[in-house]
Amino acid sequence: MTGAWTLRAPCSGQDGFAPNQDAWRTAQDLKRLCQARLGYCKPCPFRAECIATIKPSQAKFDGIAGGRLWCDGEVIDALDDVSDEELAEPKLRPSCGTEAGAKSHTRNDERICPSCRQAAREMDARRQAEKPKRQEQLQLDFAGTT
Repeated sequence: MTGAWTLRAPCSGQDGFAPNQDAWRTAQDLKRLCQARLGYCKPCPFRAECIATIKPSQAKFDGIAGGRLWCDGEVIDALDDVSDEELAEPKLRPSCGTEAGAKSHTRNDERICPSCRQAAREMDARRQAEKPKRQEQLQLDFAGTT
């Protein structure tokens, strides 16, 4: 996994979310190997980002991603509170990873991909840092002079 969010995810530093292909043969074997780890996703606020990063359907992923257990890119088990909205893999564009890419997702009423979200955050931070400090205005009192 990539991205700063991966360091804050409950699964950060843990193994066993995508078992080696040699460790299992059937979906039931995979389920038995991974079932206990699925609970790590329960409190995770990054489930949609996880799915967008791993792209389990596209990659024919085997293991845990986004609160779901995947086998050959299909969900075979999931937490009770998962949302279909988390499954929507964002459309990737040539401009992804830029502020323009983030605006393009918004314009097209799409979920913003993780790289565009990060680019937009960085641009906002840069703008805040570059904002000129509000200078106090010098006030002159002309009422007492003639």
